[in-house]
Amino acid sequence: MQRTDERTDERALAGLANVAALTFLAARAVPGGFWVALLGGVPLARAAQRRGTSAGYAAALASLIETSALMGPARLGIAMPHAASAPALGSLYARGARFLWLALTGAAVRFAYYMVTTAFYVAVLIGLDAYVGTYERVRDVLAFLPAGQAAAVGATVLGLALWSAGAGVIQAWVLRRGLRRWPAGSPAEATSPTDRGARSRPRVEPRAVVAVATLAFALTLLSTAPWALGLVAAWLTVAWVLAGCGARSLLGGLALAAPLALSTLGFALAGGIGLELGARRAARVALLVLVAVWLRAAAGEEGLRAVSVLLVRRLRRVRTVALAGLVLGASAGAADFAGSARRLGARLRSARKRPAQVVDAVIDWVGDEGARLPVRARPAPRFAWDRRSTALVLAAVALAAATAVVALPVH
Repeated sequence: MQRTDERTDERALAGLANVAALTFLAARAVPGGFWVALLGGVPLARAAQRRGTSAGYAAALASLIETSALMGPARLGIAMPHAASAPALGSLYARGARFLWLALTGAAVRFAYYMVTTAFYVAVLIGLDAYVGTYERVRDVLAFLPAGQAAAVGATVLGLALWSAGAGVIQAWVLRRGLRRWPAGSPAEATSPTDRGARSRPRVEPRAVVAVATLAFALTLLSTAPWALGLVAAWLTVAWVLAGCGARSLLGGLALAAPLALSTLGFALAGGIGLELGARRAARVALLVLVAVWLRAAAGEEGLRAVSVLLVRRLRRVRTVALAGLVLGASAGAADFAGSARRLGARLRSARKRPAQVVDAVIDWVGDEGARLPVRARPAPRFAWDRRSTALVLAAVALAAATAVVALPVH
């Protein structure tokens, strides 16, 4: 009986994780995506409210893996702050916390996330020199701002703190309203077994894809020297052909990479570090995005999900991560994304263009879509090693060897 109850909990959490992932996906396809993504945290807050903080974060981790499997790791930015903060708010709400504590908690979690991601973007991708130089250009117009690197960093921290505070207040209001309106006996928490539909299959062995993509990420971050960027670009070209990812994935990756690369180049030019160095940093940003897009296209949805389950279950000593592995095992995935997005768009068009009405429309959509999500997954697919997988690994080994030969001094 106890094992049956555990499986019921796993399926219920899987339903909540799935509907959260579906909401994060829909946020990229409809107007008002910020409000829709905020609502993606409601099922995760519900999981924490009903089953505890660990269960909430297990569902959050599962929802992020599901979101990554469906649209790739390069597009996780819209979901991460909501998934990171919503379970904490759901747990506090279950304990009767006041609105102020909900807002402060959401703001604190978001601030930590924004600080980490901004520090990586500034220090690693665009360069602190370019960032400070851009700040000094702004001072030419706003002369009252203090000068220097410390002032540039301080202004950034202050800006992130203000944004986090505002977002925390909005999130607390949205989640509290969403939890109050959560439909009783929501289908997203049902446990009836349903088969899932056909899903995309990986073109090559997904473990090989994840391994070589991780190596490519590391080598891309290693240097902005032309030879390093050229080697990664050459490897990525070969890998794209070997995996059969096609022109459509490439065009989508270029469309995703272009704004980030151009903004990096803009910081470089405004910061006065020169076109040549700015172009190299922009190229590195573009390559990082393209490697992430290639990872999703080559491994496929099923492949990324299967590898994620294997990796998560290796960390089973961590309770939350172990539970996330069980939730993923019980998960059937977000089903008809295109149809769900159309149904959400129809609801948003018919709703009054006011925050409360938009939130209520999305919550009602979440309840309806939960009924359409299957809960019992099919057996995990089996992947066979083939010649293309071998060729892909050999190409990655060649990339690493060429990087070592060029980068390491010969005595």
